[in-house]
Amino acid sequence: MSKQARSSIRAQLLRLSLSIVAVSVAITLAGTLFVTLQGEQTALDNNLVNSASVLSQSPLLRQALEGEASRAELAEFLDAATANTSDIDLILVGDTQNILRYAPDSAMVGRNYPGDAQYRALAGEGPYTSNETGPLGSEHSAYAPIRNREGQVIGYVVVGLYLRSLASVTLSTVLRVLAMGALAAVVAALLAQRLSRRIKTALLGYEPDAFARRFLQREDILEALEEGILAIDKEARVIFFNAAAAQMLSLEPDAVGRPLRAVYPASTLDRILRTGVPEYNVSMKSLREVQILSDRVPIYEDGKLAGAVGIFRNRTEVARLADDLTGVRHMVDAMRAYTHEFMNKLHVILGLLQIGEPEKAQAYIMDTTRTQREAVSRIMHQIREPSVAALLVGKTSRAAELGISLTLDRESVLSADSAWLSPDAYVTVLGNLIENAIEALNQSRRVDKSISVSIREGADSLLLCVEDTGPGIPAGMRRKLFQRGTSTKGAGRGTGLSLVREVVDAYRGQIRVESEQGVGTSIFVSFRREKPPAAKE
Repeated sequence: MSKQARSSIRAQLLRLSLSIVAVSVAITLAGTLFVTLQGEQTALDNNLVNSASVLSQSPLLRQALEGEASRAELAEFLDAATANTSDIDLILVGDTQNILRYAPDSAMVGRNYPGDAQYRALAGEGPYTSNETGPLGSEHSAYAPIRNREGQVIGYVVVGLYLRSLASVTLSTVLRVLAMGALAAVVAALLAQRLSRRIKTALLGYEPDAFARRFLQREDILEALEEGILAIDKEARVIFFNAAAAQMLSLEPDAVGRPLRAVYPASTLDRILRTGVPEYNVSMKSLREVQILSDRVPIYEDGKLAGAVGIFRNRTEVARLADDLTGVRHMVDAMRAYTHEFMNKLHVILGLLQIGEPEKAQAYIMDTTRTQREAVSRIMHQIREPSVAALLVGKTSRAAELGISLTLDRESVLSADSAWLSPDAYVTVLGNLIENAIEALNQSRRVDKSISVSIREGADSLLLCVEDTGPGIPAGMRRKLFQRGTSTKGAGRGTGLSLVREVVDAYRGQIRVESEQGVGTSIFVSFRREKPPAAKE
């Protein structure tokens, strides 16, 4: 792991802030120095020119050059002027012969002024400035001619400034900028520390690199799941889906960020955004080739509905095996019941033969065979779903074994590829309702024991009905009839009807119970298609 990766977010922000401050200070310092020195240069030039102009018009300088004032008077006046003016480091006075008549260093008096800048003043030009190095090391000077009363040039005055003065201005500017930079660095460090705390709080206390690793790990885990996951935001736009969801729902790789209806028009996941109520074990009716159950859960952020997530479980293979096993089990039950009933009928036939009634034995055999064949044939003709047909055949035989008549309504119909419920859901609902009726009648002392089953499948609705002539259900038990553990048959029972309730809730159906003690019980299970919402104008 690199050093950068090991650095905490606080250290990275601190380095970034200090780097920004350092670059800003450098740029500011360069710009400020340039602007300041340009301004100072202009101000110094103006000050030197003004000073040189004022001194050139001083009567004392004219009198000294014309011999009317002594050297001592001139020196006293100019020494005082130099000492009292902070922007002037030296003053020189020369005559038309280029001989210095005054200088801060008395040893220079009487000598020639070196350089060429003064000749413009002797020519009557000025005042003006020059960067020529003066005799005492001045780096910047102003020159002005001195005239007599008639306006003739009789000399010149030089007002100079040393380099140290300019250096002092530069140093003071640098110090000010550095002081502001130090203050900015302190403020930046405090802000970086505060920002780092806020970022870590937003990242649940993790450093960004650690949070990124955990995020990628969880992404890999979600991608590896067999269950499909699809999430949408509050605007019903897809924000995440894993590989399993893409395969189950045939989603394109660019589905993220697009409206849910654009990538999967048949989806009802956005219904959770309107209701805010989770839904579990919802069958995906739009997928006919595969059997998928979906759980839909709302996503909340700060107490507000922020989206929804759907979890899809592919139950195609499991459902197929369950259908096979269910059909085999019910066929085995039917065969067992047939065997038991066959033995009873053999005993009847044997008895008829022993008492010398072969004609009656033959008629009994023909009647029994015809009745059984007609019952099975009618069930297979009306009920095209093999698992449900096998269930009804098996339950019919079991009921007959117990002396109970179980009949299928002649108007009943169920297609082989019913879109309403999965085969195992049909078996769960009908099997438990019929078994519950059989057990109730088996405990009853009534002579007329019958069960009627009706299955009405239509384009917009499905109705399953199981009616019996049993003892009925007490009124106090009807309200909790479908709760787990509720039973009149003793402890450890009461799971069948609770399973019926779970399947009906999963497929968004309704249950209605009508029961009268001493008369019987009717249980209706109905399903209806949801009407599409009206189009908004």
